[in-house]
Amino acid sequence: MGKSTFSYVKIMQYVLILLMLLSVESFAQTSVSTLKKRKEQNEKDIAYTNTLLKNTVKNKKVSLGRLSLLNQRINARQELIKSIGIEISHIGKEIDEINSEIEDLEEELDKLKKQYAKVIVYAYKQKNSYEKLLFLLSSKDFNQAYKRYKYLQQFSEYSRKQGINIGKKRKNLDAKALELKKVKVEKEILLSQKTDENITLTNEKGEQAALVQKLKKREKQLRDDLRKQKRYTQKLEKEIQRIIARQAKLATKSKKGSGKYGLTPEEKVLSANFGSNKGKLPWPTKTGFISEKFGEHPHPVLKHVRVRNDGVNITTDQKSDCRTIFKGEVTHILSMPGLNNVIIIRHGEYFSVYSNLATVNVKKGDIVNSKEKIGVVYTDKAQSTTVLKFQLWKGSTKLNPAIWLYRN
Repeated sequence: MGKSTFSYVKIMQYVLILLMLLSVESFAQTSVSTLKKRKEQNEKDIAYTNTLLKNTVKNKKVSLGRLSLLNQRINARQELIKSIGIEISHIGKEIDEINSEIEDLEEELDKLKKQYAKVIVYAYKQKNSYEKLLFLLSSKDFNQAYKRYKYLQQFSEYSRKQGINIGKKRKNLDAKALELKKVKVEKEILLSQKTDENITLTNEKGEQAALVQKLKKREKQLRDDLRKQKRYTQKLEKEIQRIIARQAKLATKSKKGSGKYGLTPEEKVLSANFGSNKGKLPWPTKTGFISEKFGEHPHPVLKHVRVRNDGVNITTDQKSDCRTIFKGEVTHILSMPGLNNVIIIRHGEYFSVYSNLATVNVKKGDIVNSKEKIGVVYTDKAQSTTVLKFQLWKGSTKLNPAIWLYRN
């Protein structure tokens, strides 16, 4: 019983060690793959922002829109440099591992060569067929003669295998040396790229600082614009709160469904499905990036001034389609100063709000599906930017859309 238990424990230890080794190898492969994907995404983000910036160059007017794009490009560039740095560090570790393997192979090869040299010397001494025959005939009996004969056979086979092993080790060593050379070249390329990206980043920060200085000279206008935008935002918030409160009131009166918002069984399922898709919802535009985050944050130019966003601003291409993020019902279409057209869609107890639309492709009461076009995002000619203002609500609670939308 004791021996059986001991054997079982030993087997389990070997299995665990094997699994750990496989996990480490798998993690290393995943890590390299993730690093390369992240780097590629950073490069795509920079290229996309450059495309949007070209449109602002045509309009020589100094604007917060251009500053927002410059900030985005700088952030993407910093992320790219960070990714390159991590990849360089990873390659450095890989070089150390290859060097260690080469040292081990050289040591093993040296031992094999020394052993083989002894074998060759001995074989040279025994090369005379007469001496081999004498070695066999000098046996005490047939049994000893047979053993000596087998020994000579095994010695010959051992010599042959040693020669093959040396050839294999030499081949492995050459392959590792070639791999090391390739990895070192890759590291040099990345180091060069990192240097170039840092130079570009310095230039971009200079451009950013110059633009901020120009915008500071227009402080009065910026403060006026901020006050107007605050009024528009507050008006929209009150309207959304009023709509949601009305939905709850109607639900209480009708008693057709259950819960605060009178959800039917079908709406309950819709609401549950929406909730289970947190972090996986499609973006309301095909292309774009979050140019202003959810919540309170410092103004990009004005000191000691904080701005509040009840959702996120998504900067996208001109004439970009706006699409719904989930199946739902269009409950309201509003026209508001500073926000142009606004569409509110209900997904059970959740509401998605799409503001700053130039045109609308749906009407109140329409049932829309995920990714269905509902309008076109408005382009501000003065700012040379196309920005969708997007909000998410669960009942009367504001949600951070960035957490709910799909992340690369």
